[in-house]
Amino acid sequence: MDRVMVIGVSTFKGFHLARRLLKEGYEVIGIDDEGEAKTQLARQRLYVLSHPSFHLIRTDVFHKPHMRQIATMYEPNHVILCCGSSSTNQERKIERYEQVKQLVMNQKSRVPIQSFITFDLPVEQTCHSSSALHLITEDVYGPWDDPTTLFSKAVLAVDQGHRMVGYYATDIVKASYIDDVVETVVRVIKLIQSGLSLVGQFRIDASDYVHVQTLLAEIGHQLHRPVHISLPMREHVFQETDLPTLEAMIGFRPRTPLHEGLRQTIEWYDAYQTMMKEDMST
Repeated sequence: MDRVMVIGVSTFKGFHLARRLLKEGYEVIGIDDEGEAKTQLARQRLYVLSHPSFHLIRTDVFHKPHMRQIATMYEPNHVILCCGSSSTNQERKIERYEQVKQLVMNQKSRVPIQSFITFDLPVEQTCHSSSALHLITEDVYGPWDDPTTLFSKAVLAVDQGHRMVGYYATDIVKASYIDDVVETVVRVIKLIQSGLSLVGQFRIDASDYVHVQTLLAEIGHQLHRPVHISLPMREHVFQETDLPTLEAMIGFRPRTPLHEGLRQTIEWYDAYQTMMKEDMST
């Protein structure tokens, strides 16, 4: 089976992609380039990823000799570049992309890499790219979500009675459940394995569109808690990108309804909170 290099494997998307690819029988080379900046949650993701076909390598993508050595040793067929949290500097994201792109280009003289896939890079800076498949996602959520995302903040706000700062009740959430995003990528890889060359920019559609206040109400319903969070109102601006989707090519579009995705997310959240309390009490 093919080998997939996942760069940023301790990130939310990187973790879920690696897990699914391992289940599909792929060999996964996980590059952890966050160093000491990793959160406790990211460290626990790496612990969960323990698998005979998973190779964890802690290095920095800017360490060119080491990255070349890794690529030569494992000869990956596919490379996936995952960004960290939404607060990551956009310039830093592009710098990482340029480093990995050069690595992929250098591999052409050895064993060519069939696909190079990126997530959520600035659209305007990758619009003329002819060397990678750039995927743009919406508000992705699910178990093991980063604590800085809207969904995690919303769950914490309802569960612990915290205020949510910086959000408006009328803002529209374009909800994409993580399993749907991963399914899209797996299908893309299989399509490329069949001989299709796929590059350019594509968006992964959301499966649900809701207002932030509706999101809070649904979380309250699932947690069996009243929602007393009152957010300010404003005229919402619905911004839709004109990038094409992959639905026609892969025969799949995100379909997990919000209530089902939230149910699985909150079940994980409850289990994780229990685990953390037990760890602190020992």
